[in-house]
Amino acid sequence: MAILLDEQCIRSLIGMPDALDAVEEVFRAQGNGQVYNVPRVRAPVKGGIVRITAAVLAYRGYYGVKISSAAVFGSNAGRMFCLYKEETGELCAIVQVFAMGALRTGAASGIATKYMANPEASTLGVVGSGRQARTQVEAICAVRPIKHVKVYSPTKANCEKFCRDIAEQFKVEATAVDSAEQAVRNSAVVVSATTSEEPIVFGRWLAQGTHVNAIGANYEHRRELDRDAVLAASMIAADDVEQVRYESTDLGIAVKHGTMSWDRVVSLGDIVAGKIAARQYVTDITLFKSLGVAIEDVALAARAYEKALAQGLGVPLPDLAG
Repeated sequence: MAILLDEQCIRSLIGMPDALDAVEEVFRAQGNGQVYNVPRVRAPVKGGIVRITAAVLAYRGYYGVKISSAAVFGSNAGRMFCLYKEETGELCAIVQVFAMGALRTGAASGIATKYMANPEASTLGVVGSGRQARTQVEAICAVRPIKHVKVYSPTKANCEKFCRDIAEQFKVEATAVDSAEQAVRNSAVVVSATTSEEPIVFGRWLAQGTHVNAIGANYEHRRELDRDAVLAASMIAADDVEQVRYESTDLGIAVKHGTMSWDRVVSLGDIVAGKIAARQYVTDITLFKSLGVAIEDVALAARAYEKALAQGLGVPLPDLAG
């Protein structure tokens, strides 16, 4: 019997420890060829865009499809994920995925940081103070001994509140700074979590040994990194090396100008699976370009579904088998 897992139910079932574990597992499986990710498809609709993603997790016996919208509806009701059993095609769950989306995106950066950042990294610079930024901080604090978080966002009041909240929740020193440059300089780990259309992280600001998680720019018109920031990286990883070619303007600009080629971008799955070393030296700069891919959604939805069954949670759906 299929069940509905709404936002409240998802929040009660899975947290960041679940997300980190599931995302690490799915990227290791990706590196071992046990998953299939369908790169995101976008279709224009009146007033916005519908986004469709799908993936098969052969090692878990599930596949899933997500349909979400951008600038179409006034609520998050349109963000729905359907989880199916691979062997039978049976619908297992319909999941509201607004909260889960931030959780899995944060977890992806957490796993990238775990495998790509220097082990002793203790300072985190964050550009952006929205919903995505919060789970980024949570995930990175879980995998590295972060003591100080520097945060910049244009609205100072929001930034200061964000810092108060994360200081209390994650037991770190959190400082609202006056510029993106102040957030980035001398930070061992950097996160850009914005909707910027122009570069906001510049290569000249990056200290030796920095690891960068660039999560915000996954549309053609968005860009967070300048070319120097991309070229400074000795290792560039993405959550999907096919999807990154048409969704990452950050990297695409460097390719367009002939200063790098797409074969420099490796799969995060290959790093997690131990097939590629993320860094040779502590001074290496590393970059994770996060797009938010369907294998992450299936991994978290499967975990939530199994926990819901074990706990007797979720709203039963009518039997649709005909």
